[in-house]
Amino acid sequence: MVSDRGAAAHAGRLIGKLGRAIHRWDMLEEGEAVALGVSGGHDSLAMVRLLVAHNASLRVPHPLYGLHVRLTADGAEPLPRETVTWCRSLGVEVEEAAARLDPAETQPLDCFRCARVRRRTLLEAADARGCRALALGHHADDVVETFLLGLFYTGRGDVLAPARTYFSGSVRVVRPLYEIRRAEIRRLAAQGDFPPPPRACQRDDESGARRGRVQRVLRALGHDEGRVRLQLFWAAVRQLDTASSAA
Repeated sequence: MVSDRGAAAHAGRLIGKLGRAIHRWDMLEEGEAVALGVSGGHDSLAMVRLLVAHNASLRVPHPLYGLHVRLTADGAEPLPRETVTWCRSLGVEVEEAAARLDPAETQPLDCFRCARVRRRTLLEAADARGCRALALGHHADDVVETFLLGLFYTGRGDVLAPARTYFSGSVRVVRPLYEIRRAEIRRLAAQGDFPPPPRACQRDDESGARRGRVQRVLRALGHDEGRVRLQLFWAAVRQLDTASSAA
């Protein structure tokens, strides 16, 4: 069993990594309101916990507001009450944002359309509440896997940016977990009191299947997987830097 001291040390390391990523990528401006995309999965809950702890160390803390989009591929799915209570215990109130489907949208949604609707809904909800930043729970392994998905299936490396503006610059999507690994988040969740995640989406379309294939390719590397993931992460970052320099 992991000691409380070991759990606290691990959480402290992740708080430090989150803070360095926010600083490195200029994610947040001092004291600005931040909307947090809360899906209920452990990635988003880790983001909430670590951002709250980081916030406590700031001279001018950020007002933090939770947003949950009530949407699955097959329809609406509320955030479990236990998760709402858990976020409230950290000082973050979570509000539901109703997904706005275009009249032409038909259900069930595939993974791509579902993600697009969620992101648009969160951006609009953040903008309506005066939050200039919307924080999402994508982590370093998401960056690597998205990069490989693009290379394998489109011939170009698509990169999840640490920060990107929308709505003519009125809202930025930021990813505070950008330099944190999936395994580190799982350890944080196992050592803490995270509520169980909501029921997983049962839809398994080609988009999800492709991501699964990429993960299996990486796992097949065995002991080299961690080192290769790290190299791919920084290769993706260098592509971002190259694109920025060319702009």
